[in-house]
Amino acid sequence: MALQRPIARALSCQSCQRWVLRSFIAGIGGQHGTPSAAYQTSRPFSRTPNRFNEARERIQQVQKEEEHALNDINDEVAYKTHPQPKPAAEEPPSEQPTEEHIPWYLQAQAPLSNQMETPISARQRIPDLPSHPPPLLQPLLSHISLELGLDDLTILDLRSLEPPPALGANLLMVVGTARSEKHLHVSADRLCRWLRTEYKMHPYADGLLGRNELKLKLRRKAKRSRLLSAVGAKSTADTELDEGIRTGWVCVNVGRVEGGELPKSQEEAEGGASVVGFGAQSSGSNIVVQMLTEEKRGEIGLEDLWAEQLERAEKRRARVLEKADSNDAEDVGDAAQAGQGSRYSAMHVLDQSAGQQLRA
Repeated sequence: MALQRPIARALSCQSCQRWVLRSFIAGIGGQHGTPSAAYQTSRPFSRTPNRFNEARERIQQVQKEEEHALNDINDEVAYKTHPQPKPAAEEPPSEQPTEEHIPWYLQAQAPLSNQMETPISARQRIPDLPSHPPPLLQPLLSHISLELGLDDLTILDLRSLEPPPALGANLLMVVGTARSEKHLHVSADRLCRWLRTEYKMHPYADGLLGRNELKLKLRRKAKRSRLLSAVGAKSTADTELDEGIRTGWVCVNVGRVEGGELPKSQEEAEGGASVVGFGAQSSGSNIVVQMLTEEKRGEIGLEDLWAEQLERAEKRRARVLEKADSNDAEDVGDAAQAGQGSRYSAMHVLDQSAGQQLRA
């Protein structure tokens, strides 16, 4: 049976075709409205999956409830057969002071003296002051160590050295190590500026290259090297010409400062008072800061040199004291002998006068 054109156009749609097919199957005797397996929709997401151990969990829950019931019955029977006294009313707990929890970033740290000393802290340690130090020595050491960054500071007490060194009497020498030549010159320059600004002093730095002086010497060295290489003296041009540019030692003479004199004995004070000369007698002490690189300090060994001088001075002083003691002992012996002779002569005179009286 031929279908009409409007019906054929309607059947060209898939939904219409499905509707017609379902109507035909229902007319034959199939179930109306039952979709085929091919057109079944997927399971919705809101549906919960089946739990396979649901029955086991229910059995375990029932067993737990039964055990709790049996335990309650046993406790009740035991209480009736063996009654126990009622517990006394518990006293309210007394309020005890509880330590507040302090976070780690607010906890007080132990002082540095109690901590283990590391090699770096040992190199940066400030040495102990000698006896009767001048007031300037402590701030000077702190500035050299903390601000300038010199390491391995050492104080050489040369005040008792006789004869006094060429840098002056009552001399205190500070020795420090710089980390490089640039650090050496910068530290010496800053130390001189600090003394001029803070204490109105006029220090003198021997071996310090000024800012413009170093540039001038480097420019002259480069010019001389170019001239030598142009002439043909390549070996001379390639050699390292040291014209005072490289130095590993700077001596900063701070000058005369107040205080720092050692107490004198009575004999030394009397001997100094009897000295006659021109000018006024100077007081105070001299301070010198020796700045060296590590290589230069190990090469020169200032500490060993001055230690030998101090040892020689101590031996010389000990010999002088021994000689003075021996001279005093000889003088005492001579005086005793002189006293005994005079006593013998006096007794002899008395004996003679007594004999003359007896004869008369």
